[in-house]
Parts: sequence; structure tokens; C-alpha cells
Amino acid sequence: MINNSKAVHLSDNKKREILQNAKTIVMVGLSPNIDKASYHVASFLLEKGYNIIPIYPKGGEILGKKAYTSLKEAFKDMCANNMQCDIIDIFRKSEALPSIVNEICMLGKLDSKQNLTNQSILNITDTLPSQNSPVNHKEIEKKLGFITSTPNPTQPNKSTEAAEILRPFNINNLCVWVQLGLHNSEAALIAKHHNLLYEEDSCIKLEYLRIFDKQC
Repeated sequence: MINNSKAVHLSDNKKREILQNAKTIVMVGLSPNIDKASYHVASFLLEKGYNIIPIYPKGGEILGKKAYTSLKEAFKDMCANNMQCDIIDIFRKSEALPSIVNEICMLGKLDSKQNLTNQSILNITDTLPSQNSPVNHKEIEKKLGFITSTPNPTQPNKSTEAAEILRPFNINNLCVWVQLGLHNSEAALIAKHHNLLYEEDSCIKLEYLRIFDKQC
């Protein structure tokens, strides 16, 4: 992992706008452990009136909210309920950030009317500087269950089915917010390449308190 560049930050005005307009925050890596920072941040956001959607590998329930095992599972349910995602708050190790941001972008591409098999799946590593641990797009596609080869016409096209499920979902105006102490220059470049609002090495709770206290 190479993180030679400085952390990427949005302006205070932009963060204020995002926090004022946001309703739903997906929290990747939200822990049910009450001693973890993610738990305290989620509790604070709930108190402020935000809708929290936990992403936790074991599923279950956290803070009274259904925990989804993956972003894809959460996005499907959000689409089914006509719910828009405003912020994705990430509590994962820095080295995991490129894969997570890439996954967000790929899921966002599913709202296209084109068949997924006719789309390029974010082959952007050629535009990025050399990294010690480049993003493995094939592994991400496999994990998400995407089909990248043309299916047999007589067989159901699972990619088309997935695209139809997620078609209403888009990532326009979505903000990816990476928590305090986490930074990855490759993830920041991926976000920039796809015009995602991106804030890293920044605690959403502390920024909320700082920005709105300053406004008073």
C-alpha cells in the first residue's frame, strides 16, 4: 500500500451541505461491540436523526437496525424500498479502501440500461500509478457474482437480473466518508476518477460537532 500523498478533504461548506441534506448513511465495518469507535459514531448519528444501515459480515442487528453482510445486499434492499444512499461511512483498514470504493463504483454502474456484459467493469488501474497491491478487479467481480462473459442465450442472464434489481439505484451526489486515521491514495484516485465526493482521515461525528458548533 502506498500512501505518499496527503489525505483528501472536502471543504467545510461542502461537508455542511452533505450533512444537512443526508438522510441515510451506510456504515461499512460497523461493529456491534459497544467499545468500538464505529458503534459510538453510529449511536451519535442515530441521535441526530440519520437512518443508519450497518454493513457487518455476520449480519444480525446493530443498534436496532438490520445489519447486511455486504454492500450489494444492502443496495438491493434499498432499491426495493426506493431508498437513496447519501453517505457511505467506512470503518475498515486503509489497505481495504481501494476494493471498497471500487465495489461502490461497480454497484453504482448497475443502474445503466446496458447489459452488464457489454460494459467495461471499471478497468481503471491503467490510469493509476503503480501500487504494491493493485486492485484485483476479477476477484471483486467474482465476489459480487457478476458475469463478465457472454452467457448462453438459452440460460438466464444473472447479470441482467442483478442489473434490473439495482437499476433504480445511482451514486450521484453520494459521499464516501473514510474515518479518522484511514487514508489510501489509490482509493482517493478511484473516487476522483468516478466523480465521487470523497472525504478521508476524518471522523464524521467530530466533523458534525465542529462544523455545526462553529455555525452557532
